[in-house]
Amino acid sequence: MKKVVIVVFFLLVPGVAISQPNIDPAMMEQLQEMATCVSAIDQNEIKQIEKESKEFETKIKGLCKSGKRDEAQKKTMEYSQKVLMSPAFITLRKCTENMPAALKRMVPDMSAERITKEFKNKHVCDEI
Repeated sequence: MKKVVIVVFFLLVPGVAISQPNIDPAMMEQLQEMATCVSAIDQNEIKQIEKESKEFETKIKGLCKSGKRDEAQKKTMEYSQKVLMSPAFITLRKCTENMPAALKRMVPDMSAERITKEFKNKHVCDEI
């Protein structure tokens, strides 16, 4: 859930640019291309995802507190898939797919495969 918030923050601030004099000009150009691409993402959709995510997190915490761990885990996996298939996240993946490795470390891996693998051995109730 925290990674979703990180990505949402990243999307809400698409104009953020790294302005350090020691950055390779080619890398700066790639950052600018990525920022331009990300800035095309519908900010209303991002705000809606952020709002839904906060509400969803509250719901999941309630399920966890009431001992409904399996239901919380199942709903979290379903919701993660829904968010990852949203137009905003599809565009984000397209914006970042050709980045060099150094830049990819700046953006969390939000692939469905990684999330499924990560939560295979973890439980959402233990993570929130």
